[in-house]
Amino acid sequence: MSEVQPLFWCVWCEGGGNPTVKHREFTSAKAEAQRLARANPGRRFVVLAAAVAYVKRDLDEVRFSSGFWPDEPSDLDDMIPF
Repeated sequence: MSEVQPLFWCVWCEGGGNPTVKHREFTSAKAEAQRLARANPGRRFVVLAAAVAYVKRDLDEVRFSSGFWPDEPSDLDDMIPF
């Protein structure tokens, strides 16, 4: 199922680490790229816009309303009869 989320921007430095901040506004990301470029002469900082993301799921838990499950089980091993 496709889900639409708000667009965000990141600043990436070529040859540097991975982006860690999601900017909600383009102007914020642009200002950060300019600040970093001034503080790191010769390094190139790129403003990247999010386009699409993917998530692979291996296991989803589905609970049925039988009254079996407590709201917050403290130890599920105690509930197994063997």
